[in-house]
Amino acid sequence: MNINRWIVAALSLAGVGVLAAGANHGGPWSDRAEAGASYTTVSVAKGDTVYGIAREHGSNVPTIAKLNGLKDPSLIRVGQKLRVPVKGEPVRKQVNDEAVPVMARGKSLGEFTLTAYTSGPESTGKSPDHPAYGVTSSGARVAEGVTVAVDPEVIPIGSRVYIEGIGYRVAQDTGSAIKGKRIDVYMDQVNQARQFGVKKGVRVELVE
Repeated sequence: MNINRWIVAALSLAGVGVLAAGANHGGPWSDRAEAGASYTTVSVAKGDTVYGIAREHGSNVPTIAKLNGLKDPSLIRVGQKLRVPVKGEPVRKQVNDEAVPVMARGKSLGEFTLTAYTSGPESTGKSPDHPAYGVTSSGARVAEGVTVAVDPEVIPIGSRVYIEGIGYRVAQDTGSAIKGKRIDVYMDQVNQARQFGVKKGVRVELVE
């Protein structure tokens, strides 16, 4: 099933689909960022993730990905050098040519516990030949960087949320274990989902 126009607009706002392995520095966004913020360089160590580095430095995944030209933030290597905003600097994300302070996007829903899931049998019990494989409870197909599973009693299906350190996502799916203040973030790769682990105390805002 095709994602409806509203979700496409959400994708555009979130900047989904513009990130790929490799590093292409520069460009309009990074040029503007260089002029108004301070950065430090960190070296990726074994077990590091962009999410973990972002949280440690008071930043977020989309910001670090754009600063370093990371098309796939899950693909970083030991010894790789990454630029991150200096801790304590106001972290900002470019949205439709306007810089918006982190965690000032909408109504606060409080702190959540985050996990990750995939379309495969390890998460859903469905194999690729199953007719419902990759289809969310909303009817839309899963999309990394977009789909999250939520408790619809807490976050209505179809809502757009902003997740600290993750960015914008769309509540498209549900899960038997996703109750209360818990969110399951969709990822394409099993190893990536496992590496994500369990993250507690993550702030979430309801944008729409």
